[in-house]
Amino acid sequence: MDFKIFFSKLSIIDIESIIEYYGKLNISTAEKYYKEIHSRIKNLLEFPEMGRIVPEFINEFNDKYRELIYENYRIIYKIQNDEIIIVRVIDGRRLLELNYID
Repeated sequence: MDFKIFFSKLSIIDIESIIEYYGKLNISTAEKYYKEIHSRIKNLLEFPEMGRIVPEFINEFNDKYRELIYENYRIIYKIQNDEIIIVRVIDGRRLLELNYID
């Protein structure tokens, strides 16, 4: 199956905020984060189920939400038919709550 990747509005804001934060500290670091986050997301086209099931939601949604980890960030996504929807990209030290992703 050929998958397509879509970004939620919140995930775009998340990524922009990450890049803005690191851009103020060091432009090279910001570029690295941008490239690596997008590289991991692109890998989902070939391996959509490569991410682990989001542990906080395993009882409520079983495997609806999955995540990839990059550095301190959790790339939360879901698969719907032939679409991979990037829901959020959040700090991994933060406890994830349902109202935070939808």
